[in-house]
Amino acid sequence: MAMEQADRENASSGLDVALSRLTRGDWLGFLPAAIREPAARAIVQMVLAAAALLVFAPWADVRGEAYLEATFARTLAALAATRGLDSAISLAQSSEVSFSFGPGGSLGIGQALDPVNDLVEQYGALLLTSTTALGVQRLGMQIGRTLGWWLFVPALAALAVAAVCGGRGRQTAIGWSRRLFGLALFARLALPAAGWIDSWVASRFLEANYQEAAAVVTATTEKIEQVEADGQQRPWYERYNPVDVIGEKAKRLYEALAAVGESIVNLAIYFTISTIVLPLGTLWLLSRLTGAFFAGRGG
Repeated sequence: MAMEQADRENASSGLDVALSRLTRGDWLGFLPAAIREPAARAIVQMVLAAAALLVFAPWADVRGEAYLEATFARTLAALAATRGLDSAISLAQSSEVSFSFGPGGSLGIGQALDPVNDLVEQYGALLLTSTTALGVQRLGMQIGRTLGWWLFVPALAALAVAAVCGGRGRQTAIGWSRRLFGLALFARLALPAAGWIDSWVASRFLEANYQEAAAVVTATTEKIEQVEADGQQRPWYERYNPVDVIGEKAKRLYEALAAVGESIVNLAIYFTISTIVLPLGTLWLLSRLTGAFFAGRGG
């Protein structure tokens, strides 16, 4: 165990030494000593930027955009299904009958459906928030792709300042160049990479619950509409029979809505995690890794 840890430390130390030698610029002996390190760092940054933009970025863009587009379409479909369910419940809530056994009065079966209807409306508001969050992510990806190489200009400009400065000013400019380069990589690659990571996590851990809950919502809407359609096909004297409404129709409605509450909660959890929590968490993790790597290394 101790030998393995020592080997890892030696490998890490060797990488740091190699990176330090590379960025120190000793291999640029044909240049004046004052500009060797800034020039070496500029070359290293341009090579890394080219590799990031020409190799990794297209691959990440395709996967990140595919996930965002699929999630956006899924969110809109869920919003449409929610509107359908809300309309069906509202129609059932409006079913009231008048009767007279002595004093007159009205009897409605809609009051019992209020909690489910409120839950559906809150779920619809959450879907609108999820749609907005996806739109912001898509806009961020488009901005990063449009800026492209321009994101790395400030880091190179800082190295140009380092080439004409000396002493502490040179080291400060080099430090800023390293941080700005890390920021440029993050701005260009973080959102596509986060989309790819999120797609893997969502498909592996959230997909099964989503499919099951979405099927329940669709089936519930169809059942409620069928109950209402069957009620309209009854003879007029049966439709305005309060005992019949309370009995058979109410029973069928309550049975149709029995499982939809839990399914809506599961769908709310799915969209909250997949469109808000997971992207923010992934971006935070990537930002911490980027900051730790480019703020603390000598490369």
